[in-house]
Amino acid sequence: MNRLDALYDRKYQNEVWRPHISHPDALSTTRFDDASRLLRGESGRVLDVGCGAGQYLISLADRFDALEGIDLSPVRIQLATSALQQRYPEHSGRIQFQVASLDERLPYEDGAFDVVIASAVIEHVVNLFHATDEIARVTRTGGCVVITVPNVCYLKHPLGMLFGRLPLTGTPTRDMAYWREHGWDGEHLHYFSKRALTELLQQAGFTPEAWTGDGRLAKLRRWHTNLVGNLTVRARKR
Repeated sequence: MNRLDALYDRKYQNEVWRPHISHPDALSTTRFDDASRLLRGESGRVLDVGCGAGQYLISLADRFDALEGIDLSPVRIQLATSALQQRYPEHSGRIQFQVASLDERLPYEDGAFDVVIASAVIEHVVNLFHATDEIARVTRTGGCVVITVPNVCYLKHPLGMLFGRLPLTGTPTRDMAYWREHGWDGEHLHYFSKRALTELLQQAGFTPEAWTGDGRLAKLRRWHTNLVGNLTVRARKR
């Protein structure tokens, strides 16, 4: 995993930490806004897989009893830990960050969490089935996972492919020099449709129960999954 560690460390080495504020009911939403909406009513112990620099997890501090965040990048985990200690010392006893990878066994016991969040994460892992099995393993029976993935069936993608354009889900440009620096389409290794993600989650022991999507004017567009660029789902462990 060292090469992936180095890639993400290089990508985020100059990241500036800013607090996150969710707007779950806004007309235009981000994936974090959508996750916050789907997390309403959930409580207990939460794990944010691929937590980055921890902004979103810290924003959930008042909603959960204990919060854990893991990320592949040591640079981002250090940034998260420093921000927690310097800006939010009142939460330092309930929030923990550590380096870990979904392509390896997670450092938690079976059923350790009531909620697992994986926002724009599983498209980056090498072994997708191992990753979802690990998410299932650390989620208690009756607990839930909230996952965001790129939607390859977003209307503009199949239309673009008719003209020979690859789906662009991880970077703002198709410039190959940019991709060399930031990874092929932002290091997205997998793409998803609603049906494919449903079947993947079901095989891992989850039942999808709520779907949404983000983007500009998402509140008006999310009635059909092919009208949104990202899919976010809440699924319950059987």
